[in-house]
Amino acid sequence: MPGPRRTDPPSLAATLGLSPVQARAAQGALRAVVEADGPPRAAGVRLLATAARALELGEAEVPAAAPGAVRDAVTTPAMRRGLVDALLIAACIEGEVTAAGEAAVRSFARALGVRSPWVDVLGPLRRRRAFAVKRRLVARSPDARRLFARIWAEEGLVGIWRAVRFVLGRFTDPATAARFRALGALPPGTYGRMLFDHHVARGLAFPGEPGGMPERMIHHDLMHVANGYGTDPAGECELAGFYAAFCPGDAFTFIATALATFHLGLPVSPAVVTPARGAFDPQRVLAGYLRGRRLRVDVTGPWDYWSLLPLPIEEARDRLGIAAATG
Repeated sequence: MPGPRRTDPPSLAATLGLSPVQARAAQGALRAVVEADGPPRAAGVRLLATAARALELGEAEVPAAAPGAVRDAVTTPAMRRGLVDALLIAACIEGEVTAAGEAAVRSFARALGVRSPWVDVLGPLRRRRAFAVKRRLVARSPDARRLFARIWAEEGLVGIWRAVRFVLGRFTDPATAARFRALGALPPGTYGRMLFDHHVARGLAFPGEPGGMPERMIHHDLMHVANGYGTDPAGECELAGFYAAFCPGDAFTFIATALATFHLGLPVSPAVVTPARGAFDPQRVLAGYLRGRRLRVDVTGPWDYWSLLPLPIEEARDRLGIAAATG
């Protein structure tokens, strides 16, 4: 029997194992980047407030920190890399990357001895060079890498040929499409019926239909439904935070993609995705990240989601180890 569903995830500080000194250093670094061009605007203020709560820093305002002080407080390579990556959010949060913001992130990366690909993407983001950003995102994408690795391992050349036909818009699989269409006969409130309704309400093709995504990528819509996230830009940012918590490889790619596409408005995602500006809400993305840390199932791998689809959505969530979105 599934245990009770946890609805109050631990703080970010507890999740990452940060000491109070390390939490203050992280907040000080975020502030230094946000304030690189002067006092923060509304979006920067929201980011700093969200981070302060997540890092359990209380009401007192943490001042901007110098790179050397942060280096002395944050000593492990993993924590240093995670902090430098997070500074990309601070550099983008007010809707544009400035030269001062980019320089601030670079100064922290140098002091911490971190070589992160996301530091180098700041220049193209600042100059709004969409193709250069897109090329870096595709090269780092853990989802795409794992997808093609699974296709090769499970189907070999036949699978690769099917993938090519999908890209060209020429692959269909009527049997798979019929199986997904049959989910419409499930009772309302079941996971499968909610997936069916999710597709129909949005005019989305099912796997196996023309324009439908490959079945191995259906986890994206399954996680939209399980988490209760919308498919608007803000909902896609939440889902990016969720995936960033558990996906193997360079999972920060999900955050970088959301920032570029839905916060800076760059056309770096597939053509069917419409860019937007200002949709990255730090509090909602953080909530998605903390929910993703509790996931019990490797949803980007070969998991048996068909066994969950007939279940009531609450039971399916329990088995996955996640809670519905709130707020």
